[in-house]
Amino acid sequence: MSVRWWVAVAVLLALVAIGVSTGRDPRPPAAVERADVWGESAAFAIRVVRGGRVRDVDLLSFRRVEGRVAYEGPQIGEGVENWKPSHVYSGVELRSIITETVGLQGAETVTVAALDGWRKTLPIGVLDGTGPCGTVALAVSIDGVTAGEWEDAPMLVFLPEDERFSNQDMVDVLGDDGAHRFGTELSTTGMMVKGALIVIIDHDGGRLPTTELLVPHDAAGS
Repeated sequence: MSVRWWVAVAVLLALVAIGVSTGRDPRPPAAVERADVWGESAAFAIRVVRGGRVRDVDLLSFRRVEGRVAYEGPQIGEGVENWKPSHVYSGVELRSIITETVGLQGAETVTVAALDGWRKTLPIGVLDGTGPCGTVALAVSIDGVTAGEWEDAPMLVFLPEDERFSNQDMVDVLGDDGAHRFGTELSTTGMMVKGALIVIIDHDGGRLPTTELLVPHDAAGS
């Protein structure tokens, strides 16, 4: 590969390390495209990691779920709600992905992370779909628009039955410490991990194994 490509990789990984250590979203320009990691035909590839077990899977091989949801953003005034437009998301239930790859039994948390370092960690109990956040999924399309046209896919989404994911719902599920804030204000929109690339069971909070994504993993031989 070209020197230019490897320089881009080095810059990206440095930004990832900074984002993980500070807990902030570095949101760098896309120095490495998904195709550079997975190949041209793997827009929906996800790596699932649990300890020494690693599985690379194609989200399109799983049964789809679908739901409409509107997210509540940060409060913009006293008593003023800030609801974002609702969208219909189609994707794969996160619980199914884990169950069919590395197993769910005994797990405590699941972390979903993007190549740019943005990540969210959820208690494993949230995945049962019965709580305020509803079904937790990795969306591969929005309003019928799929990857290639929808650059945020796959994206972590929450699909409650009432089609509204409020800031209070988020606090009820994750607690005050685990809830996302935009500045000082609660905001569920920050829970959406865009361009999700890796799912980690019981992540220790350290550096994400992003560098390993540059080497394709043989799921069949793992």
